[in-house]
Amino acid sequence: MGNCLVNVGCIGIMKKKNLVHSRAKAPGNIYVYVGGKTGRDGIHGVNFASEELTEESEEKSRSAVQVGDPITKEPLIHVTLECVEKGLLEGLKDFGGGGLSCVCGEMAHDAGFGAEISLDDIPLKEPGMAPWEIWVSESQERMMFLVDRRNLDEVLEICKKWDVFAVPIGKVIKERVTRVFYKNEKVLELDTVFQTGGPVYDEKERPYQYRKKHNERDPEFDVPDIEIIFKKLLSSYNIASKEWVIRQYDHEVRGTTVIKPLQGLLGKESHGDAAVIKPLENSFKGIAITADVNPRFTEIDPYWGAMSAMDEACRNLVAVGAKPDSIADCLNFGNPEKPPIMGEFYESCRGLGEIARALKLPFISGNVSFYNESVGKAIPPTPEIMGIGIVPDIRKCVTIDLKKEGNPLYVIGETKQELGGSVYYEIMNLDGGAVPKVNIDSLKRSIDAILNSIWNGYIKACHDVSEGGLTVTLAEMMIAGDIGAEIDITNVGRGLRSDFKVFSESNTRWIVEVRKEKMDKFEEYLNKNNITSVKIGTVGGKSLTIKDSNKKLIDVDVTTLDTLWRKPIWDIMG
Repeated sequence: MGNCLVNVGCIGIMKKKNLVHSRAKAPGNIYVYVGGKTGRDGIHGVNFASEELTEESEEKSRSAVQVGDPITKEPLIHVTLECVEKGLLEGLKDFGGGGLSCVCGEMAHDAGFGAEISLDDIPLKEPGMAPWEIWVSESQERMMFLVDRRNLDEVLEICKKWDVFAVPIGKVIKERVTRVFYKNEKVLELDTVFQTGGPVYDEKERPYQYRKKHNERDPEFDVPDIEIIFKKLLSSYNIASKEWVIRQYDHEVRGTTVIKPLQGLLGKESHGDAAVIKPLENSFKGIAITADVNPRFTEIDPYWGAMSAMDEACRNLVAVGAKPDSIADCLNFGNPEKPPIMGEFYESCRGLGEIARALKLPFISGNVSFYNESVGKAIPPTPEIMGIGIVPDIRKCVTIDLKKEGNPLYVIGETKQELGGSVYYEIMNLDGGAVPKVNIDSLKRSIDAILNSIWNGYIKACHDVSEGGLTVTLAEMMIAGDIGAEIDITNVGRGLRSDFKVFSESNTRWIVEVRKEKMDKFEEYLNKNNITSVKIGTVGGKSLTIKDSNKKLIDVDVTTLDTLWRKPIWDIMG
């Protein structure tokens, strides 16, 4: 087992008038500790996160791991929201890395003030904790409120109503210093700028080293039996159904998830591109959410791999009818003190920045996770992207499942000889090949064209082309709709070998099912906007058949596809 990554994204809905900043408003604001008790769990958690893992890490650093308390978390959320909605808070911040030591200083420093804090009334999970342990503990389910003295009693009363512990522990002061007291003794005094402002680096660049140029020449090999390889692809763990893990979590909370992570006919659901929620009762606007990265691409080329992650996030949002709106990230890398790792980080950030600026997509939140190494080996560069899109009208959203016999199927976008990092080459145990590139202009135009086609009712089903190429995309659409299709790829990727046509993982591509009666308007619209598209077949039957220049490559019935795709992870997980 290597270094396992778990990245979590969270989206909140609020009214602009309820925005509360994570900083003080004026000297005299009262610090109110709200929520769970402080314990020895989570001490030095951020330090642990900045170390390379060794065989001794599990035992040695056990206390660095926080222990969650969902029973406290739920009423704490309600307390916080009620105080915010009533306008009772001057500032608000959760306890993150560093615990009290960070939250107190940050809220004061960001406003140009200081803080005086008493540790005497902090609720403790166990007796005998030293002041420094209380100060740096990262125990979960704790919030810090900044409250005007006139509102203090009302805030404490709301906390009492919800049975959530709350106690004033200090105040904001004009002097830019943080003072901490314990049992009537001053145990800490630090300049707030020094404590919280962060280090000032010299003008020298951090040492970094570019990755050795990857060989983009494809290896020479004979075309294998494409149907056999396709079946292996469909059953490979990175492509096979993730239903086992998706079903572990409740994606139906509040009943507002109108497009689920799994999409299709009941009992036949397949992987969707994005989930869509309807957060407001009196509006049909929706929010689409997706998460993407392909470490096989970034491991070969961090720059193009990062751009590919952004391209895929946009494709997934567009596939349900959502306009990409903003991005959050978690940038997972190894030890940045090693020049090759810093080079990976630099190139990944360069790729993310270029495409985000061109698409005018803001990074609204993010996190950097360094030192992801175990036994001296770093993870592949993994800039995980969470894409957030706005749906003007959820009633016009589409899903991936094929809908109606006789409807035409199109591949949108250009299929190129880009097999570097592909699942096909992984299964064939081959190195080399070009990692998929991104044409930003083509991506921008394609986003607009697909969205307008969905909103105008031309498209009935849409799925982005990613891991496994055209074959896997088609299979997932058929499994979800429990219906087949006859496909001819003769005009796809002109001049390419058949295996490259079906297994290429080129970016900026979708497969769409178009209403038969809207086919002419759809084609006219794409041609007018200079969008590359190829009509590849029609929906119908109970098998996936693919031919290239009259040569049959694949003929597999939908039931077999379903079994090959759905069983592997269930079989190993039980």
